[in-house]
Amino acid sequence: MLSPKLYKNSHAYDLFMRVFGFEASVERFLRATNTPPLVNGNILDNGCGSGTIGIHFLQASEQTTLLSTDLEPNFLDAALKKAKRRGIDGKSMSVGTANITAPDQVQTLDGHQYSLNPESFQLVCIGAVLGYSQDPSESLRTLVRLLAPGGFFFNLEMSETALGKYVCKRYHYDNISIEEMKAILRDEGCSVSQITMNLKYFPSCMTRTALIAQKR
Repeated sequence: MLSPKLYKNSHAYDLFMRVFGFEASVERFLRATNTPPLVNGNILDNGCGSGTIGIHFLQASEQTTLLSTDLEPNFLDAALKKAKRRGIDGKSMSVGTANITAPDQVQTLDGHQYSLNPESFQLVCIGAVLGYSQDPSESLRTLVRLLAPGGFFFNLEMSETALGKYVCKRYHYDNISIEEMKAILRDEGCSVSQITMNLKYFPSCMTRTALIAQKR
């Protein structure tokens, strides 16, 4: 089981995810989803960690920009290094610190603070971060309001299996239920689908499930 201490070292965390196959299984799953690639769009990866989800969607799109945010600057550094390894043009990706409690409030690495505009992104993606918000329901609503009409919301969330619940407890991850998330997404004008990961996506299938929503 992944030690919580790894979260203090973003590069060790990133290496662990790559060596033990978690990152590869996530990317296999992302390629199989029905979230379409963007053209001339904007992507927000909130709580990006080492950047896997947002970077995948950026590379699958054309003439698109990615904003990756995380509470910890060391993870932003890891995400930028991953982007560089993959040959991503520095002009297409920017980073900033943001707390999932107020995901629309961003601070650049040089200290400039700004607010994200409503309906300014064609894709908003997160991965098991809502449970760290002081108000997960309101954070989810804020993220959806950042989506332009027709845009997609992608959440690679912790599953509600016994193992998923154990991992949540171990990492003090206290989220609302999957059904509550679906209800909020529908209330915010989205169509919603849930995709259960099968063994083809091991090891991430052991603890994750996916919610994909499109804003009408």
